[in-house]
Parts: sequence; C-alpha cells; structure tokens
Amino acid sequence: MFDRNITKNQLLDTFDRMVGRIELLAGEQRAFVRLFQNIRDFRCIAQTAKMHEATVARRLKKIAQRISDDKFVSALTDNPNSKIIKEKFVNGKSVGQIANETGMTKYKVWKMIKKVKN
Repeated sequence: MFDRNITKNQLLDTFDRMVGRIELLAGEQRAFVRLFQNIRDFRCIAQTAKMHEATVARRLKKIAQRISDDKFVSALTDNPNSKIIKEKFVNGKSVGQIANETGMTKYKVWKMIKKVKN
C-alpha cells in the first residue's frame, strides 16, 4: 500500500521507475504525470489546470498508487472481464461509473473486481 504522506521526490522516483506504465494511462492522466515530471511544482500545474494545488497532488498520488500496483499489469491481459478491470485499475474509474457505462449493476462490477483482487 502507498504511504499517504509520500514526498514529492518519492512521487517523482515512482514515476521515473514506471515510465512504461505511464504510457498506458489515459490521455489526461498521462499529461498530468508528464507535466509533473517536467515542472515538478504542484502550484504551477494547479494554475495551468485551474484547480487547487492539493487536488493536483492527490490525483498524482492516486495515479502513482495505481500504476505501482501489480493489478495494473494484470488488468491489461486478455480475460473475459478485461474491459471492466481495465476501467477500474488502469483508468481509475469508480464502480458506479463503470456500472453506468456498461449497463451492469454495481454488484456485478464489484464482484468481478473482487475476483481480480484475490
């Protein structure tokens, strides 16, 4: 599990080690990470994205946590539920968002995700 109090340098190190996984992220998330790697300042990114500095830091920490998880890679393999698993572990969507997009119930989506976690 990721430490909630991760420093900016630790965050940069995580992103530097996971370059290949960064390329697999959705466009906006990938752009956020690349901006952070180049600018290295939450405030500057926040001004550019027109959001609060803490929101930028929180999003980057969530992205780092997701890409460093082993389930990130397993979500990319071919399995019957790969679309749902990819939405959760690669794109970081909530169970509710996935359920609305796929037309499935939240329970079914949650059950599929639970199988992968175990």
